[in-house]
Amino acid sequence: MPGVEPDPPSRRRTEVGPALLRAEGLAVGRTPFGSRNARVVAGGVELEVHAGRALAVTGPNGAGKSTLALTLAGLLPAVGGQVLASEGLADGAGPAPIRWRSRELLTRIGTVFQDPEHQLLASTVRGELEVGPRALGLSETEIAERTDALLDRLRLRRLAKANPYTLSGGEKRRLSVATVLATAPRIIVLDEPTFGQDARTWRELVALLAELLDEGTAVVAVTHDADFVRVLADAEFRLGHGLRPIVGAA
Repeated sequence: MPGVEPDPPSRRRTEVGPALLRAEGLAVGRTPFGSRNARVVAGGVELEVHAGRALAVTGPNGAGKSTLALTLAGLLPAVGGQVLASEGLADGAGPAPIRWRSRELLTRIGTVFQDPEHQLLASTVRGELEVGPRALGLSETEIAERTDALLDRLRLRRLAKANPYTLSGGEKRRLSVATVLATAPRIIVLDEPTFGQDARTWRELVALLAELLDEGTAVVAVTHDADFVRVLADAEFRLGHGLRPIVGAA
């Protein structure tokens, strides 16, 4: 709401948790259609993702924020350098997330894409939330418990039977976040998580992420939302300027 700063969520912010993921000399980019050579959009990236801490990735449009996020999430190969997972995160899957199978990623690194429609698979909202838990082989009781909790927490209950493609932009965003939370990954990578939210749903989404941080989940968020950075981030990686801690966050 213009002229009204949102209240920060309650955070415990205890000691910094262990590093779950780190980038070393990382260069990221994408390969244009019909080409064999990747176009580097950002290089020299050095950062760590810690349990229970929120890292905001910021910078101007076209700087490579989304590409960096997808590379950290194990969905795009690095052009140079490397992304390495700690043994605590990998848990036998190997140190390189890009080599993990989709089922191995589900409980380790969950990704919310910039365009929610790129990750919609089911014909109903409830069915969408059930996709990940079913892939993990959870019981019907546990699937129902997780799905019901997320429908309520993200104000999607009344839309449980709706086709996801009929939702508003903000509702699709909340659904895409919920589908990732349904598999309880150790790291959550979000691309513009607050896009399309009103004041109430913004607060609820940020509060939910704060709760996950207090439980030890790591959050990496690509964002242009200065209020989001101010109230939730513990550190900011601004492309072209490197990593900096958020004053007063620790």
